Amino acid sequence: MGGFVRDTYVPGILWDLNQRFGPGDGINEMVTLQQTFSVFSPQRSLRDSFSLLNIGPVENWPQRKGWYAYLDSLKAMPSDESGKYAHDRLIEVLDDNLRSPDPQPVHFTVHSISNDPGLRVTPGDNPLAYSVQVFLTISFPTDPSKGAAAPTP
Repeated sequence: MGGFVRDTYVPGILWDLNQRFGPGDGINEMVTLQQTFSVFSPQRSLRDSFSLLNIGPVENWPQRKGWYAYLDSLKAMPSDESGKYAHDRLIEVLDDNLRSPDPQPVHFTVHSISNDPGLRVTPGDNPLAYSVQVFLTISFPTDPSKGAAAPTP
């Protein structure tokens, strides 16, 4: 998440997200949490929502703060929906999915901003070559040229 989180921490963040929103128990728990607590809502930031879910490096606070700064930066990044910033689009997509009658598990990944400067959302996707599972895929824009610039512990 170039410039915000060191490269070595990104796979762990993606792992946490993909476990939390993954098929079966993961997505089922998230549906219950969304219905009960409205974890993803326009009234709160992604920083607060992911903090509540304890997603982000817990063993390194400078990196966790970098993750939060990255989430805040999404407020100024474009999305795949014209006129909607990535931060608001992500909240809307997660809320809609988790409240839908047939929520899809979510697969989180990243892409280079040189290929696409905004958040990408792909419903009905099959991102895992080894699986037939269908996901709602969300790809975060990153700047790989800034990866090494993230704060150190």
